[in-house]
Amino acid sequence: MEELNQGDPRPACKACRTQCAYDNDREKPGLKTGAVETLRRRVDALEDAIYQQGRAFDHEPSHVCQESRSAAASLLQEGLELLLEKLHSQTTERTAGLDTSHSTYGVSRQVTQETEYGPRIPTHNTEAPVSNKRKRMDDTTLVDTNDWANLSSTLPPLEVLKSVIDTYFNLVQPWIPILHEKRFRQRLKNPVERRRLEVILHAMTVAMLRHIDPRELSVDIVSIESICERARKVVILTGMEDMYVENLQALIIVCFEDIGSGRVSRAWPIVGSLTRTVEYLQLSVESENHDKGPVLQPRPSLPCAKSWVEEEERRRVFWTVFNLDRFCSVTTGWNTSLTSNDVHRRLPADGGLWHNEEAVTTPFFGIWDKSAGRIGNLITFLPTDYNATEPPRSRFQSGHLPTVPDEKVDMSTIGAFAYRVEATESLSRVTTFFLKQKINYRDRQEMGSWLMRFKELDLRLVSWKMLLPQKWRDSNISRQPTVITMDPNLTLAHITHNTSMILLHQRIAYPPLEWHEVLKLPTLSSAETCETAAAETANITKKFLDYSSPQSIVDSQFAFCVFVSARVLLVHWRYYKTDLSPDFWTLMEALDVMSVRWSVQREEQNAPYRKNAAAKYFSQLNVIYGRCQNDESFKLDVLGYPNEIEWAGQLFSALKDGD
Repeated sequence: MEELNQGDPRPACKACRTQCAYDNDREKPGLKTGAVETLRRRVDALEDAIYQQGRAFDHEPSHVCQESRSAAASLLQEGLELLLEKLHSQTTERTAGLDTSHSTYGVSRQVTQETEYGPRIPTHNTEAPVSNKRKRMDDTTLVDTNDWANLSSTLPPLEVLKSVIDTYFNLVQPWIPILHEKRFRQRLKNPVERRRLEVILHAMTVAMLRHIDPRELSVDIVSIESICERARKVVILTGMEDMYVENLQALIIVCFEDIGSGRVSRAWPIVGSLTRTVEYLQLSVESENHDKGPVLQPRPSLPCAKSWVEEEERRRVFWTVFNLDRFCSVTTGWNTSLTSNDVHRRLPADGGLWHNEEAVTTPFFGIWDKSAGRIGNLITFLPTDYNATEPPRSRFQSGHLPTVPDEKVDMSTIGAFAYRVEATESLSRVTTFFLKQKINYRDRQEMGSWLMRFKELDLRLVSWKMLLPQKWRDSNISRQPTVITMDPNLTLAHITHNTSMILLHQRIAYPPLEWHEVLKLPTLSSAETCETAAAETANITKKFLDYSSPQSIVDSQFAFCVFVSARVLLVHWRYYKTDLSPDFWTLMEALDVMSVRWSVQREEQNAPYRKNAAAKYFSQLNVIYGRCQNDESFKLDVLGYPNEIEWAGQLFSALKDGD
């Protein structure tokens, strides 16, 4: 404990054995007032002097002119050296005062050191004196400009950062596999590479810090919410500052966190930026195709990948953005941003091969053209999902990539993540090429064309499931009968496929009564398909949650698919006046478990409650169920799901009617 001596403002520590020393004359850290303006005036004066002397050179003899120019160059060099010396001294003064800056990790004194995870990362908590300027700043305001001089000072302490990285690769990497873990950890040991990775470390902090139990750390974290908000702003500002693959990876991680936390309106602007940036960086096309194309070639923004592992990492970054673009379109009804004109990419390789750095060649994936897919045009002519043969290759011939001269692609080279991409694109096709088509429902001919499109898409979906390799037909990837091991992306691929079947069939299964007067529809068959798909989703989801770690989190696309399956069971119950399927309660329980797992993000005691994505889906289904129970006149819109969930990211204190 401390107490004040009579007449002496300095504290006297009874527990201390040493005499405390106080430097009352210590100057404030940072540049002094007017220092920048003074330096600017010196530069202006120096430039004017050189300019005036340069004008005089035009009237001097050549040998005199040469001597004058040499003198001017010497003068300029001396002036610049003087300015650099002045700037260096100012920077040194500011660095010496860094330990007095505000921090959200706290005890008595901050000690910084060079570590393998980042330069000058705080290794101890600090509760240092706070200047008046910092006292007026809220933790959620924009990052102070002083922090940009040493960005690592905004990262958590080393022990916390190590836990963040380990937790990220354990919980998030399976859903968005955009980082090669071995390569990432090797780059962290390189000071130059580490600086490029700092934005990713901030993004990992945003996504993972709430999932780490503070009791497992020796460091006391004062304000998790403030740290995460601060790190998020660092990611947004850095990610928009320049075009690097690392910036894209960091923004993807932030999107994963925003969507899963139920604050989706914060993620959509980032998704829109990502879809354009992957084109600017030419990540939407294979590097081997950069030499083929129009006469006016786009400006290259990235150097060539140094290895197949790096090339595959870039490929996975693109397909993750592609998945976000499709998910955004399906859940909101908006148009997709990445079209067939933009995309000419190979599917991601099998994750095990990538992890072991075994270079393989994967097939291209066909994207359908929107204009060619209008109702009335047969989609049988649209590109197949895979190319039949491969042209000879010329890049990465030094052992990084195999040469495949005009031979069939080995389909065993793709894995669970590739099948998730395919299933997500199928879901998007149902929305884009069927549900969003403009149709006059009173015109028999147009309805006939629309029904033909329905049959074509249904055949595509059934064929996809039937033609899956035996290894991938079951979401349980274990080859041992007594062991259940479910790959997250393969599981998501299967339930996304079921969701595609539901969205395709539910309009046919539960049509308005007036439609029956125009055309005969296979309503009973489609209703059975919807029930079967929802039941299969319930079984797969229950198995996945039962056999996964209680600490694991679930991708928001997973929660959306469960929501659609549970909702169609309510629609079926309401439309046909039958008993509600028990699978509805299985799906509701799954959403509750997903919500609880995401809420393991340990909010501060006084922090307001926010509903994450799974909790919002759960609450909306409860609202619909209650209305169906209590209001006989309530009409449930079959395709009303995009407008039922509030994504504004507001704080929820209680369930609002119809929310």
